[in-house]
Amino acid sequence: MKPLLIAPGLLSCQVTPAWSETQFQITCPGRPTMTISRANYGLSTLTWPQHYFQIAAGQQRTRLQDGDKVAITRFRNGDQLIVNQGSEETFFVYRDSDRLLPCSRSETRDVDQLSLEPYDDRDHPSS
Repeated sequence: MKPLLIAPGLLSCQVTPAWSETQFQITCPGRPTMTISRANYGLSTLTWPQHYFQIAAGQQRTRLQDGDKVAITRFRNGDQLIVNQGSEETFFVYRDSDRLLPCSRSETRDVDQLSLEPYDDRDHPSS
């Protein structure tokens, strides 16, 4: 009887993908279009051309004085993404600045799970 109680729990864990991600793009004054990716386990990434990449863990959720809910993502380089949860208005604050910049935003879309392969430099001999 006990194995039957455990098996349904295990099966339900396999139905839901544990590492799915969402992604959207923002365009803000002063920087090329940036891509924000969010994983279900709390990691956010920020990328923009040419080869810039930043990470953030979690979000701070708060309310503005008028009661609007906002989510703030603080990236490791000091950049901050601020999203009004009700209207989806999106703002950005660059590191070393306190200026809140309005940004345009694409629709959020689901993206495929990314699996990174281990890098073995024996497969890539130097020239």
